[in-house]
Amino acid sequence: MSHQALVIIPKSNKDLSKLQKQFNANVKKINELKQKLQDDGADLRKIVTRIQSEIIPVEQKHFYKITELVYVFDKHHDDPFFKKKEKAKIADFILNKSQELIESNGNEELKILYDKYANEPFDKMDAKAENATAEMMKNMMSSMFGVEFDADADVSDPKKMQEYMEKKMQEKEANAQAKKSNKKKTDKQIEKEEKIKEEAKNVSKAARSIYTDLVKAFHPDRERDETERDRKTEIMKMVTQAYENDDLFELLRLKIELQGSDIESLTMADEQLKYYNKILKEQVRELEESIWQLRMQGTGSMGGEDLLTRFGGDEKTMKAKITRQVNKLKNNIKMIEQDILSLRVKENMRIFLRDYQIQEDFDDDFVNFLPPGFFR
Repeated sequence: MSHQALVIIPKSNKDLSKLQKQFNANVKKINELKQKLQDDGADLRKIVTRIQSEIIPVEQKHFYKITELVYVFDKHHDDPFFKKKEKAKIADFILNKSQELIESNGNEELKILYDKYANEPFDKMDAKAENATAEMMKNMMSSMFGVEFDADADVSDPKKMQEYMEKKMQEKEANAQAKKSNKKKTDKQIEKEEKIKEEAKNVSKAARSIYTDLVKAFHPDRERDETERDRKTEIMKMVTQAYENDDLFELLRLKIELQGSDIESLTMADEQLKYYNKILKEQVRELEESIWQLRMQGTGSMGGEDLLTRFGGDEKTMKAKITRQVNKLKNNIKMIEQDILSLRVKENMRIFLRDYQIQEDFDDDFVNFLPPGFFR
């Protein structure tokens, strides 16, 4: 089914009004965002499919080789050939690499090795780190937005933090509105509220009117021709979905497309057109939020660059980016295999340890904690 453009076209030489231009701009933006949401969704599905078939098998081999390297260090640790300082460096390497592998690949087996060298078990350390990061984030959010966190609030990952903050901000807004409504309203405020209610009624009437017209014209029950009945059934699915979703834009579009109506006859008075614009702007915001949420699906648990940014593009670009990542992993695997062969020789391990520096503890979780666009 082709989509007819839902725009106001000036009659004869008459220029469009400011409200009509705003309507057209909103419609254009919604069309672009709907297309982007559809395209991004299709691209993300392609990317995930290719990652699962091309990158993950190589990535698993990469993790396996790093694990093998870690066990080379473990084997050397108890060798009397190595001095105390060298053993401390070996233990540090094992702890850091084990932690990376456990967190990135969920390698439970390495927890046993980690616990062998750590001052406290991995699970205990991980829980403490999560709690510390969550407390830091709570303090930061409270300071920035004036939100008070419940004692049992679970904000242990970006998604939970986002959901909790949205809930709290909505509660804050509702409380502010409640306080505002308790104050004695001026005649002007009462008039404004009544006007908004009236606008809502008018638009609701228009939506119901459009829906009713389309139902009358395209209800399939009385249609005898099977092909036409199937076509009308599909149309009614779209019409009903648009009405149930309060999607005025889609109802208007279907009305124009299916019945060839004049958009100017649907917009009626400027006040109603003004409210149409209000609703369409809200739909723009919702679509932008949907696109952002879609991109969030492709981020890691600690945020970072999303899959569409990393691997998105046309077919050729997507293939090139994924191939580049696969080749990078394969090259790393070759280098790790060389390191394993070399570092099995304890004299070579000693040479490596000369330049190895024990890493200072630094918790950078809060740097990566928030997802892109958290403050939008």
